[in-house]
Amino acid sequence: MKANPRGPWLSESRVDSLIALEPCLVLVAGGLAMWVLYSLALRRVSIERHRSLRHELANLSLHTGVFGGVALTYFTLDLEWFMQFAFGGLRAWLGLLVLVQGATTFVKTLKILFTQLLFLGHMREGVPALLINTFTAVVALLTGGWLAARLFDLHFAPLLATSAVASVVLGLAMQDSLGNLFAGIAMQIDKPYEIGDWVEVVGITGKWSGQVHEVTWRATVLIGLCDELIVIPNRVVGQGQVYNFTQRGTPILRSQTFHVPVQYDLEAVRAVAQAALRDVDGIAADPAPAVLFGEIGEGWVLARCNYWLADYGAQWRVGDAVITHVIAALKANDLHLAVQQVQVSSAPDEAR
Repeated sequence: MKANPRGPWLSESRVDSLIALEPCLVLVAGGLAMWVLYSLALRRVSIERHRSLRHELANLSLHTGVFGGVALTYFTLDLEWFMQFAFGGLRAWLGLLVLVQGATTFVKTLKILFTQLLFLGHMREGVPALLINTFTAVVALLTGGWLAARLFDLHFAPLLATSAVASVVLGLAMQDSLGNLFAGIAMQIDKPYEIGDWVEVVGITGKWSGQVHEVTWRATVLIGLCDELIVIPNRVVGQGQVYNFTQRGTPILRSQTFHVPVQYDLEAVRAVAQAALRDVDGIAADPAPAVLFGEIGEGWVLARCNYWLADYGAQWRVGDAVITHVIAALKANDLHLAVQQVQVSSAPDEAR
């Protein structure tokens, strides 16, 4: 009995059943719609985010142009003469190129759409790359799995279900990486901070302060007060304490202390110091700065100058200005800081 001849690896009929003119036109229109949405709705994002979005849109335009070109070729090119030379299978491969390029364009379009929708709620700085990359990976896997099933009858669900041992081994090997990934996703759902927020993270291994620059699948990246780059694994952030100095939108309280002689007129000291604080650039006008006397010692009184900042990152610069302005104002009004006095007594002469 003669065996049935084996069919072609890539079926032209399957490829033709998956390609239609209307979805191709929708994909091309989707690429144009991303440019329209960017131009109309995202004018207020930061310069850095404008640069990133334009790069993504330019990449999408390239893929959309390539897809449109191969799709147009597939629909209009007459390939019948290839059949005379047994090259009819070329049409199936051209159709496969259309499907792969169309899937790539589809994934990139959804990625940019998701990015722009997130930007609509995060105009101040940006959105975490973790959310965008996770969404893109899921869409790409689903699209690729669907194409593989429709074209080649490759179904990955049974394979994943029967590979429990391999999954356990892989899970143990990637425990830290997966822990960072899921911790990052959980934090983005809970939102203890956003990109651009000034935060302080207190963990088991230390304390870090800075402005949130990016949230990736593995770590949270901060820009420190001295412009250093701080990379903290998401698991450490998730297990630690996070202090957010930006999200509430209220000014941050800071203070400087001075010792003044106890014999001074304290109300005069208060008035001079408060006037000096009002002249410091960077201090919020509301709440107004205040000078409170909190402690008293031998010959001195502690004057605590409280002031509020809108920018957490400027606290060192403003603190320096507070010290210089207050001391200069006190000296200008013939008021000086208390000088610590040390009394030394000599021991009695034993010979006497």
